[in-house]
Amino acid sequence: MDTALTPSQGPAARAGEFLRAYGAIFGMIAVLGIFWYLKPAFGSPGNIGNVLRQSAVVVILALGLTIVMKMRGVDLSIAQTADAAGLMAAMLILNGYPIWLAFVAPLGLGLVIGIVNAGLMAYVGIPAIIGSLGMMFVIRSGELLATNGAEPQILFTLPRGVTKTFLFLGQKSVGPFPALILLAAAVFVLVFVLMRYTAFSRYAKAVGSNVRAAFLAGIDIRATFGLGFVIAGVLAALAGIALVSRTGIAMPRGAEPFLLDAFAAVYLGTLASKRGEMSVTGTLVGALFIGFLTNGLTMLGLGAPYRYALNGGFILLAMAIGGLKRDN
Repeated sequence: MDTALTPSQGPAARAGEFLRAYGAIFGMIAVLGIFWYLKPAFGSPGNIGNVLRQSAVVVILALGLTIVMKMRGVDLSIAQTADAAGLMAAMLILNGYPIWLAFVAPLGLGLVIGIVNAGLMAYVGIPAIIGSLGMMFVIRSGELLATNGAEPQILFTLPRGVTKTFLFLGQKSVGPFPALILLAAAVFVLVFVLMRYTAFSRYAKAVGSNVRAAFLAGIDIRATFGLGFVIAGVLAALAGIALVSRTGIAMPRGAEPFLLDAFAAVYLGTLASKRGEMSVTGTLVGALFIGFLTNGLTMLGLGAPYRYALNGGFILLAMAIGGLKRDN
């Protein structure tokens, strides 16, 4: 029997397959390497720690988005939910309410928004992109009413007296580790376990792969799809609390720039998958890359226009490469 390698099994074919699967990852590493070469301080421990803290909000926001998008849904209201949660936390603190309420109430708000989204998208049947867009404007309207129509500006600066309490999460450390990084790591572990080892992970994967097959298998599609929006709402609220805790300020539409970053993180994460699939680990990689990319551009003196252009370009590139991977 002739055991010679066929063209599809030869070294060139295997190399091509490897590049299709992991070439984008090496490309991202190369981009970070260029930043390090141009600005040696880019790779310093202090700068890396700073980037990790700054990326925590995007990580939390993007992990919730990943759950929804894994089921072929989308939630455009997550940044606005984060905004509303952060504003609520700041207003509660400045009006003398207990610190614990400044954590619990915004999370409850995120839960309510998630439940409403679940009802609209999963049970009423409104397309996710339309329903979440509508919810985004509803939340924005609520913010304007709560702040007397203020446009984006710093409305609330938290007093230094709350540094040891509310601001601890975003500005202090637990031993050698910044509390914000520990929070993002804890959220990652919880979402990873949820999407890998639970019944919900199997149901979500089935719904995202083939809705009709999932229905025939007896999966409650509405409950599964809806739960994804609920989790995304709670994580968005947590991201909003983390943002205000890190910066010490609250402002309408303050979290809006993170929406594009969250989507970019999810799509860039598909590049870490051989099949171009969305995953929790991939989203973490994508979020960290966005954080280091933003930091590198800032160190080079390149502002927001370049960052938005690159983020949008990376989303398109990730979708194109993901499509090629799935075709192959």
